Amino acid sequence: NMLCRYDKMALKSLDIFSVHGFPVGLIQCESNFIGIKGNGLGMAIGSGGWLNIIQKYTKAKEYCTKPFEIDYQGKHKKIVPISGEWIGDSPGKKANGRSIKLFCSDATVTDLPPGTLDGVFTDPPYFRNVQYAELMDFCYVWLRKLMGTNEACFKVSSTRNRNELTGNENMSRGLLDFTDGLSSVFQKMAAALKRGSPLVFTYHHNVLTAYYPIAAAILDSGLTCSASLPCPAEMGASIHINGTGSSIIDTIFVCRFTGKIPRRWVPELPQDLALIISEDLEKLTLGKVGLTRGDIRCIIYGNLIRLAIWNLKGQWDKESATSRKIAAIDGWIKNFGGLPAIEKHLDLDPSGIPSLRTMMIRESESVYMESQTEISY
Repeated sequence: NMLCRYDKMALKSLDIFSVHGFPVGLIQCESNFIGIKGNGLGMAIGSGGWLNIIQKYTKAKEYCTKPFEIDYQGKHKKIVPISGEWIGDSPGKKANGRSIKLFCSDATVTDLPPGTLDGVFTDPPYFRNVQYAELMDFCYVWLRKLMGTNEACFKVSSTRNRNELTGNENMSRGLLDFTDGLSSVFQKMAAALKRGSPLVFTYHHNVLTAYYPIAAAILDSGLTCSASLPCPAEMGASIHINGTGSSIIDTIFVCRFTGKIPRRWVPELPQDLALIISEDLEKLTLGKVGLTRGDIRCIIYGNLIRLAIWNLKGQWDKESATSRKIAAIDGWIKNFGGLPAIEKHLDLDPSGIPSLRTMMIRESESVYMESQTEISY
């Protein structure tokens, strides 16, 4: 097809989803569907071919069987095996048995037995950042042609669904629709959680209001956000974000019904929250992450949302109108000072990157004060 492009700098063919869209490049090429085997290098040449996919899949399955961590020693990295662990379903009675269940269904109406889940780990749609259903239609038409319409999942002509959980201007689906859908999913999953078990998801967006639906969904579910952890999620060189100022950092939101959190994680003043964010930035810098203004903005957003959830949970009414919920979240963040109130305490240089204040005075944690340094919820 005419969407396969040739990278004249890397001298290789690119798969069509190098970006989240269907750009028609000036230089097309006929990609080798199977792929081209490398000469004695053990790697396929180029990208997007079947051999590339198989290599990635093989690596992933090998990691599941023998997971490991990476320890950086200067410029060298060392593989550290994690003995006794593996990724997959519980082995049960069989030494190497694995049982996997896959469901293709609507999470807003799925019924799961209450108190049965040890955890929920998900990656919700990023509002309207990427229209995955529209992108998948490209693959779907080819699969449908191969499989035939006798298969139940290929009877419809498109993957599009009026209940899909995204923001979409063409379908007149805005922030309130996204909030309602996400809330339905989170409430279903939360009801199936064991007490104290986590619901964990990753999220980032360049616009603060796009975070409001996840705050409303957590509050509607009766959960509390016990932690918001910044984590590198994308390669800065990814074609769709390179040079755009977009963030490569996701916030990992950890939510529970009950537990304990450090008292200092729920500050009352913007400067105290800025100190927590500064520590996150220092840790990312130590991990060789080159932070951008977009990264810092998203880290601030994640912390603001976590704090908004904590402060609103006592008076939250999940039966109120969705617009009022969004207004309540927006009102709390504005009263706290929002993004500007945090940034002015981060000592940002002209490029928007903070000069990390590593010499700040910090009190050491004393054992005798442990009961006072945590808050139960």
